[in-house]
Order: sequence, then structure tokens, then C-alpha cells
Amino acid sequence: MSNLLNIGASGLAAAKKSLQTTGHNISNVNTEGYSRQRVTQHTNVPVLKGGVMQGTGVRVTGVKRVHDEFLEKRILAHNTEKNYYENLHDQLSLVENVFNELEADGLTFVVNKFFNSFRELANQPENDVIRSVVRDNATLVVKDFQRVHQTLDTLSHDIDLNIAEEVNNINSLMSNITYLNKKIASLEAIQDETGDFRDQRDLAVKELSKSFKITTYTENDGSYVVSAEGIGTLISGGHYQELGARATSKTENSSKKDGSYEIFFTSRPAKDITSSFKSGRVASFLRARNIDIEGLKSKINTLAFNMANFVNAIHRRGYTSNKAVDNTQINAQTGQVIGQRTGINLFKVPVNENNAAELLELSDEVKKDPNNIATALEAGKPADNRIALAIAKLQHERVMEDGASTIEEFYLKSVGKVGVEVGKAEFDKKQAEAMLMQSETLRERISGVSIDEEAANLVKFQQAFEASARVMQTANDMFDAVLRIKA
Repeated sequence: MSNLLNIGASGLAAAKKSLQTTGHNISNVNTEGYSRQRVTQHTNVPVLKGGVMQGTGVRVTGVKRVHDEFLEKRILAHNTEKNYYENLHDQLSLVENVFNELEADGLTFVVNKFFNSFRELANQPENDVIRSVVRDNATLVVKDFQRVHQTLDTLSHDIDLNIAEEVNNINSLMSNITYLNKKIASLEAIQDETGDFRDQRDLAVKELSKSFKITTYTENDGSYVVSAEGIGTLISGGHYQELGARATSKTENSSKKDGSYEIFFTSRPAKDITSSFKSGRVASFLRARNIDIEGLKSKINTLAFNMANFVNAIHRRGYTSNKAVDNTQINAQTGQVIGQRTGINLFKVPVNENNAAELLELSDEVKKDPNNIATALEAGKPADNRIALAIAKLQHERVMEDGASTIEEFYLKSVGKVGVEVGKAEFDKKQAEAMLMQSETLRERISGVSIDEEAANLVKFQQAFEASARVMQTANDMFDAVLRIKA
């Protein structure tokens, strides 16, 4: 009878644990990352009595979460890829907005306006008002080149700040994962439940996978390891390698620009690991900063440098209408003032293409007096418009890329590439989102909580609990009957 009582008690305990676990599942039906749990139970060790093997009831061996490790790894990979394209699309969209000329007077409009003003000056080469307009439009060209360059610099600096923030977030996640590793190890040492902590760790690892491509595995000693592809081990059991980010000189960084942020291990600050990150948000920041923005800045610098030099090459050959100058030229035969042979540049151009868009200025002579703008190819001919006309024609001449494109075509091709990359990133993002959604839907089918299924389990375990209680009641009644017989 005592054995029967113990069997009933073991069934009662197993049913109670199953009811608790089912209730826990139901209460976490909307908890992100939660994996439903199941009680694992086995028969107790049977005993031999009177030559007959007799069962001794049931024992609960643990609570396991329903979990597919390989599916989780696939979700991590899709999550990394999705965040790479999503963040790249966001960054490139900001770059694209710099050149959005639908609602504002963009660089194309300003440059065309500049050449058109020279065309007007060619029609009225003696008109001082139009000369002032040419100078004003040349000033707008300079300012718009500077605007584009400075805006791209600002976007690059914003990315640096985002990288620093991303590194802080990565360190926070790694610290949390390390804490959970320690917690799980301590609970497993006393045979306690770890399902909830493992779900929290998986959720933290998934969040970490947004930043870069990672792999996870468990060592033979039970240590949980997280590695970043291209970097190496970041977390091993209860330890992690902290990352840092700092501004560096152009000789030290991957963008070749002073002040760019680079990433390193705080324990090894001399080792730059910036360019080693694969996919994820970190790689998308670096791609946008080092390739797209710097590449576009290089194109804009090339455009500013060459356009200014082409204009200057023509302008230096002409004669100004300015007679009030110190080095006025006089015709030796007639004594007539013929004006100044310019040798004057319209623009003050840097010595090379580096930061040409930012450093471009009007020449001091033109800035001081618009009458120093040349229009005539020959001296003493105020109506001569050939220099002004030659500069105006420069707008449609194929002077860029070794005669392959005009100034406008070169600019539109450079800017158009950004638009293409934005569209490609949008397409890749949608594909990655679809793959991630498919994997997460499959995970929900395997690990998610079904209210209908858990409600059915409640009824089942409740009946098992009541049946086990009845077994104990029966054993108690039998025991009372025996006592009455003896009495």
C-alpha cells in the first residue's frame, strides 16, 4: 500500500509540474523569442518483489524547450543579411537626397545656369550687368560644390558617430550574453531549469547578429562560444572581448580621411579590425562611408577640378573690358588703350583634385571686379565674344573621362550610380526580409506556443493530476480498511 501511495504521489508531482509548465507556456504566448517548454519524464526504477518486477511510478527528469538549433543558425544568417541591406539602403538614401534636384536648385541646375550666363554675355559682351550675373552664377557654382562636399563630409561624420554607438551596443549585448552564460552554467550545475535563460541568450545573440555575421557553438566543457566571421572569438563562456572605436588619422584608417572612426579590441588597441567585419550593420556603415560616400566625393572633386581648369584655360586667353588697371596694355602704333590681356583665371583652383570641391574659389581678380571677366579673343574689340562663346560651348563638349562624356553627363553618371545602388539595396533588402520571415515562420511552428494545444494539455494534465490523487485516496482507503480489520 505504501508503494501504491508513492506511485500516486509521483504521478501527482509529474502532473503538477506539467500543469505549471503549460501555464508558463500560456503566459508567455506573446513573449518575443520564447520557446515553448515540455516536461520530460521517465518511469522510476522498478523493484523485484516476490519474484515479480513491480513499477514504482514516474519521475520528472527535466523541462526541455522545443528548439531547432540549425534553424536558429539560419535565422541569425538571414537577420545579418537583412540588416546589412536595410541599413545600407538607409545610408545611401541619405546620400541620394544630397543630389535630389527635383525640389531645389541642385548642382546640375547651377552649373547649367553658369554656362547659360556666359551664353548671354556672348550675345552682349559689352554689358556690365550681365558680367555681374556671370560672376554671381560662378559664385553659386563654387558654393554648390562646397555644399555637396560639406554635406557628404557631414554624412561621413554621422556614420562615424553611428559606428561608435554601434560598438557600445555590441559591448552591451556581449556583456549580457556573458552574464547569461554564467547564469546557465550555475543552474545546470545544480540540475535546475535553464530554458528561459537560453531563450534570453538566443534573443541577445539574434540582436548581436544585426551588427555582423556570427557563428555559435558549444565547447566540450559546455562553454558557449560566439565568433564574428573574419574577426574570431568574441565570447567564450563567461568572458568576452570588449570592442572600442576611436577617431584616427587618414594614414591609420580604411577611409583615408582624417577623423574617421576605426574599430579595435580594447585589449589590443594597436590592432585595427574595422575592415574585417562581414555583413551586418557594421559592414554597411563601412561600405557607405568608405566606398559610396568617398567614391562620390572623389567624383565631385574631379568634376570641380577639371571644370574649373577647363574654364580657366579658355578664360586666360581672353581680354577683359577693364581699363582701370595698373598693367593696362597700350597699342604702340596708335597709343590706344586696348585693355588687359588677362592671364586671369576665373576660378582659384587647388593644385590637385584632393578636396577640390571644398577648396574651389573665385579668383581674387574676378571676385574684386566683374569687369575682369574676359569675353574677347582679340584686344581692342569690345564686341568680340569668342572667349565667352567658347566657355559657353564647354557645357556640351566631351571633355571628361578622356573625351567620353560632357561635364553634365559625368555628373549625372556619378550621381546615377548612387540611385542604382539604392534600388539594388532595396531589392536585396526585400529578398532578405522574405527569407528571414520564412525562417521565423518555420521557427514559430516548431517552437512557438499554440493556445489550442496548451489548452488541451491543461485538460489532459488536470485529469492526470485528479487520477493520481484518486490513486493516493484509494491507497489511503485501503490502509484505513486494514487498520479497521486489526482493530
